Amino acid sequence: MMTITNRKVAGLTPAWAPFYGFSLLFDNPGHSVAAGDAEGELEAMACHPDEPALSFYRTFHEQSAELEQLHADYLLCPLPFHSYHVTVWDGLNVSNVNKMTAYSQEAERFVSELPGSLLTDSPFLRRTGGEAIRINVDGGIRFAYDALENRGNSALVVNVKAADPESAERLKEVERLRSELNAEFQERFGVTTASADYRPHVSLGYFANKELGSQSASALERLDDRLRQASEGRTVTFRSISLYGMTDMQTFIRKRPDNARPQ
Repeated sequence: MMTITNRKVAGLTPAWAPFYGFSLLFDNPGHSVAAGDAEGELEAMACHPDEPALSFYRTFHEQSAELEQLHADYLLCPLPFHSYHVTVWDGLNVSNVNKMTAYSQEAERFVSELPGSLLTDSPFLRRTGGEAIRINVDGGIRFAYDALENRGNSALVVNVKAADPESAERLKEVERLRSELNAEFQERFGVTTASADYRPHVSLGYFANKELGSQSASALERLDDRLRQASEGRTVTFRSISLYGMTDMQTFIRKRPDNARPQ
């Protein structure tokens, strides 16, 4: 029996292991959230294939038979459609809080209490000057398909690229602000939470076993060709970024925006 070597995978059904943390993510367009708690203070990511603004994501969903075959042959655990997203910046999570040189115990507690801790006035949710962690998008950023990639025999992702010159310029500004956040967290807490090189992508799934993942190159080449053709002319446009807490690889929850709260 093949051993599960990926800490984010708990079972092959698939079942997702607990993985707590927070990140800045592009807000998916259209009707892509649902109630995240009974009190109406949180919203859960809830993408749906019928949402017209998510036709780009639907390209991947339409290849579900191919993903199921990758599961059978290489133990790829596909992520559900509702969880598709593009990360902007990774914050604190269970894999990096123990590397902090300051406030590590407080950070461990904060992360373990997500998503509820998003509603607290925690210093981990604020910049040095006291303002909330955020990156603003000045106009929309439109992404198109770039390439399918096996990242470290752990994750299968679709790399995306700016679809037009205006989006490319706005993306450069997002990258600059992202680097500022990285530097600030390094200075305050002694940990760099996100990679220096920003490579935007949509995660399609995780390989349960690294050895089997390493054997998938030929199958992924074929899938890359199919996705490239199927995604021709399809893009996704993001107009805002929010901070989301995660509890596993399919569950992402944000604080409900003030302008969405009932009066």
